[in-house]
Formats: sequence, C-alpha cells, structure tokens
Amino acid sequence: MSQSIEVVIPVHDVQRPFKRAASSALDQRSELSRLGVELRVTVVLHNLGGAAGDTTAASAAGNEFDGVTWLACDDGVRSPAGPRNLALDESTATFLSFLDSDDYLEPGSLAAWWKAAQPDSASVVIAPLRTPEGSILPAPRIRPSKPAVLDPLKDGLAYRSVPYGLLRRSALTNTGFRYAEGMRTGEDIEATLKLWFRSGPVRYPYGAPAYQQTDDSGAGRVTSSLTNLADELQWLERLLDSVWLQQAALSERRAVALKILRVHGIGALLRRGAPAGAAGAAGLPDDALWNETERSYWADISSRLYAFASGSLPELSRRDAELTQAAAAAADVQSLRTAVERHRSTGRLGDLVPVAPAAILSRDSVLRHYLTERLRARAGVFSRS
Repeated sequence: MSQSIEVVIPVHDVQRPFKRAASSALDQRSELSRLGVELRVTVVLHNLGGAAGDTTAASAAGNEFDGVTWLACDDGVRSPAGPRNLALDESTATFLSFLDSDDYLEPGSLAAWWKAAQPDSASVVIAPLRTPEGSILPAPRIRPSKPAVLDPLKDGLAYRSVPYGLLRRSALTNTGFRYAEGMRTGEDIEATLKLWFRSGPVRYPYGAPAYQQTDDSGAGRVTSSLTNLADELQWLERLLDSVWLQQAALSERRAVALKILRVHGIGALLRRGAPAGAAGAAGLPDDALWNETERSYWADISSRLYAFASGSLPELSRRDAELTQAAAAAADVQSLRTAVERHRSTGRLGDLVPVAPAAILSRDSVLRHYLTERLRARAGVFSRS
C-alpha cells in the first residue's frame, strides 16, 4: 500500500459505544484497499488501568475486532489530550483521523476524504460534520463558489474548532501540532487554528459522507459540566500567548478574536446568565455562577482578547459588544442575568449593525454572513451528493 490512514479512537469509559465507532472505520477497509490505501484503527484506553492487551477493560472493549491496535494511556489526567497525543507519537500513517468514542463515520467517508486530498497533496481535509439532529453543520463559512482549496480568512476556517477529517501526519509534524495537555476543554483549539492557517492546502470534500456526531456520550463527558471561567477558558490564555498568533497579520488575529468572542465568550456568558433554574446553570448556586472573581476574570480576559486584535473588532455586533461590556461590570449574577436578557431581547438592528457602522458589509459582519449563508444553501455547499 502506498498510503495509509489511521483512525484513532480515545476511550475514557468502556460504557461508551466505541465498538460502533471502530466498526464504522473497519467496514471501510475493503474500499480503501482497492484505492491502495491501508486502514489502521487504534483504540486508546485512557485511565482504565494496566496494559491494554491484558486488562478487563480491553476485554470488555471487544478484542474480537481483528486488526485493531490497543494502546493504554494511564496519565491520571482528566483531559482528552493525553491519549490523542500518545497515538500521534506512535503513528507512522500517512493520514490520521481522530474519532470520538460516541461518534461514528458514515460509509464511504474515508475514501471520499482521501480522494479530496489527492489533487494537491492537501495537508488537511475538513470532514463534513453531521449533527445529532441530522443536518450538516454549516461550518466553516465556505464561500458559495465552493473553492477547491480553502482560504483561512475568506472561508472562515476559524469557525471550525475541531480537527475532524483527514490530517496529513507530515503536516502535523511540520506545524508542531499537539493537543494541549491538562485542559478539560478546548485542548484542540489553538492547534487546530495553526493547522488551518499554517499547514498548507486545506480542502473540503463537497457532498461526501460525513463524520456523524451523536448524543450518546452520557453525563460523564468532560465538556458537559459548567465550571468557573478560568477553567473553561484556560485554552484561551494559552492561545493569546501563542507566538505564531502574536506574529500573525492583523486580519488573522481579528478573525480569530472575533470568532472566539462571538462563539466561546458570548456563549459562556449566556450559560451563566441563564434564568434561575435553567439547565445551563447545572444546578449551581447563584454565587458560584457569577461573583467578583468571575467578573474580574471576564474583564481581564476580554480586555486581553481586544488587545490581541489591536484594540478593535469593527464587525462585532452592537448587542454582543454591549453584553461583553456589561458582564465586565456585573457585580452579581442578577446583574448578569439582566444583561443577558437585554441581549436576548435586542431587535434585529442590534444583531445586524456592527459597532463600526462602516463595517456592516465587511466579510465578517453579521449581515454579510446571513446573505452569504443563503447563497451557500442555494449552491449546496453543505448538501450531500
């Protein structure tokens, strides 16, 4: 075989449906073989104890799978990074594809993604991502013209935070790709951004079978619980200190900062400022949801994010900018809830008009996004062939 694909499945809990994940990859072996591509599947047992081949966990995991490599990662850290980095260190494959244990690959996906990588030896093929509801996630923000090679800025690559798809191992090595160890969430964000912006040609396999996400992770998923802002946004501190991003062009830094504030920052505030008793509050008392420590941290990290973007985010909507500022001044959770309610009830004008009116038709404005989204739908950018 001239090339190879290694599908890596980290397993943190043997109750997860990871047999389904492994089977969804193994079932594609024959199709790949006809293309001259060897398929490897590696299951990494994370903090399940002992050597992978001998433990009860591995037996329960299903050693009946022929050709699966079992690795043990007993780092004692409740973070998804360790097992992924171990597999990355051990791999000799041409491409890697990371698959969560509760998700699976649609039939024919790996072959379709591999074919998409061939014309210009793409460094990355971004997988179509099917949500649990059944639709393809409309991210990144690809232009309606369906470009063969994606542009990090013109195609909004920052809006895809996870590196699902095919990752050329040489590109991972060249960019120093590593999952940030010790972090409960966001361990892949900075490394993924570097792939999009610095690794080489990035492609999207229009109309190809997808990576299927599910709701089968259970209550124990690392990212499911609400924690304090410093823990939730620990990855952001690392990103803001990243040398390659500090040295990036202003247009790149602003694109990254805008996405982070819109998606991660505003999202964190909305969860903490949800009405009392809402599911997003995870049953936490009010003084744990928002207090002086949280307010101070938000004021500091949002200020650093603006500084990272040279002090200005012209395309940010007025309502997002107002919530950002109100949270930095909110002395208690009730003040935050008032600001969140105002954010939710703001009319279309507050959403569409940016803080700098002259930026209303710029590439990253909300209005431009809505207009382009309609054109993308007509062009079938995220439609299955």
